[in-house]
Parts: sequence; C-alpha cells; structure tokens
Amino acid sequence: MGDFGNKLSWAVGKKRVMCVGTTTIDFVATIKNFPVENNVEKATGGYFIRGGNASNNCTVLSNLGVKVEFFGMLSSLRMYQVLIDDLKARGIIIENCPTCDQHAPFATVILTKSTKTRNIINCNNNFPYVSIEDFRKLDLSKYGWIHMRALYFDKMLTIVKEFAAYNATREEKIILSIEFDANLEEMWPLIDYCDYAFFSKQLAQTNGWVSTEDACMQLDERLRMRWGLNLKRPYVIVLWGDQGSGFMDLHGKYTHVKPYKPKRIVDALGAGDTFVGSFIYAIYIRERSLPVAVDFGNRMASYKCTKNGYDHIAKILLPPKL
Repeated sequence: MGDFGNKLSWAVGKKRVMCVGTTTIDFVATIKNFPVENNVEKATGGYFIRGGNASNNCTVLSNLGVKVEFFGMLSSLRMYQVLIDDLKARGIIIENCPTCDQHAPFATVILTKSTKTRNIINCNNNFPYVSIEDFRKLDLSKYGWIHMRALYFDKMLTIVKEFAAYNATREEKIILSIEFDANLEEMWPLIDYCDYAFFSKQLAQTNGWVSTEDACMQLDERLRMRWGLNLKRPYVIVLWGDQGSGFMDLHGKYTHVKPYKPKRIVDALGAGDTFVGSFIYAIYIRERSLPVAVDFGNRMASYKCTKNGYDHIAKILLPPKL
C-alpha cells in the first residue's frame, strides 16, 4: 500500500483533521450492461474496498500527508477487522472510536460501462452512530478542523451545539464543515453552526435546483431569510459532477469553477469524497483561497477517476520528471 501520510506533507505544526461518520465494506462490480430481470450478467471486474464518506475523506487526507482521525462506530465482529487493519495501515487515527458487536454497514456498487453509470445499494443494518457521550470523551484541543456529514439530525444537533459552546470559550477556533446530501429540510438547522457547507447535486431534484448557480441563489435566499441572533453564515460549496462546482462567499457572491474532465474514466466512485478531502487540505493545510481550494477539489476529483481507489491521488502533487 506504500508510505501513506508521507507524501510532500505541509501539515507539520497543524492540528488533526477529524472526519465523523461511518466506515463500510463496499463490494464493487464492473459490468458491460446493466442486468435485466431474471438474467445473469457476468462481471468484467470486481473488488472490495473500505468505503463510507467519512472513511473515504480520511483516506484522501492521509494520502495527502495530513494527520487525520476517523471518528465513528466500529464493529468488533471478526469479519470487519479488515476495515480496522486498513485504517491503521494508512496511518488514520481511530483511537477514540467506540465499538459494538453489530454487523457494520456495507454497500454493493455496480459500475456499468455501456451507460457510464453507477448504482449503489446501501445496507445500514441500523448500525449505531456516535453519541454525545462519545463526543464528550474527545480532547477537542487536538483538532483544527472537524468534518461531518448531515445524518441523524437529533444526535448531530446536540454534538454541534456542544462544539459551538467549546469554540465560544477558545481564541483559536476549530473549523467545522458539514456535508449535506439528503433530507435538506430536516438537516437545514445544522447550517447555523458550520463554517463551510457542502451541498451535493443529489439534492437538485428534490429542491428544484437546475444548476450550481441556481442552487447557490436559492441557498442564499434561505440563508438571508433566517432569523435569530448571531447566526453564522458559512461558505457554501455546491458540487455538480461533470459541470464543475459553484461557491458563495460570506456575502453571497457566486462563482462558478470549471470542471476537469479526464480523457478516460476508470472509477468515479468516491469522487465527491475526494473533492471534500482535497478542499480541506487546500484550505486548512496549504492555506489557499476559496477559489483555489474549489479548483483544486475539482482537479483532484477528476484525477481520482483515472484509476481505481485513492492511492494514486498524491502523485498529482509531485513535480514532473525531467
């Protein structure tokens, strides 16, 4: 697997990045044509990989040389030791993860060559999410950035409120980013607590968004219509696949950032997770501007698609060979 966490790292002196969420086993199969009912379609390739949004974010950050921690429930069942072994092998910190004896989530992923599409079947098994009690055991002074995906609203609201209370007592604040990709109406109040808010194209249909600009304009209107004291306005980043990304600054100014389209797509699974991890790297570790960080996220998401997995992505940082 190589030397993870040692590739041109600019992270010296930076506090940890923590990604909160789940880790899963993903079973990936590549087929020529999507199977029809009651028919058998032979796969042209297949593999299994550690997945889950937060888990993937950690893999990307670790490959970029960042001191990163995964914080989520782990299964103590023997068959899932492969996930723990892989996290440890990549230098991803898991020392604060609680464990249970339930079957961990998994996903079946079908990549169809003829249509260049992917279908994902998730199975969560009611796997527990980290609790406020788990969160309170953390030494928050170790972290510079915490990233979360908007899931389980009641649990997350309790955690982000406690997080905000901690930040209120500190001069050096921890940056909080939240990714929204489902149930926006339910999850919307979480936006009051984050510094960066990522929105997925998956939200487009249910919210009537037709482009990155339209999504940002509608989100801007919702942000301006909030009421209350001391409401935090986050930077907004909207991911739109092969159409690139759009973002808004703290004043609602919109900017579109063009995509980078690879000549050949080998594996698009996890491109969004690569964008988020790369963006955090550019903003927090390299201290780049928002436009540069979004452009870097687009570039890295595209580069990730040129090969399977994530282990090649740090090569883009290497100087060209003479």
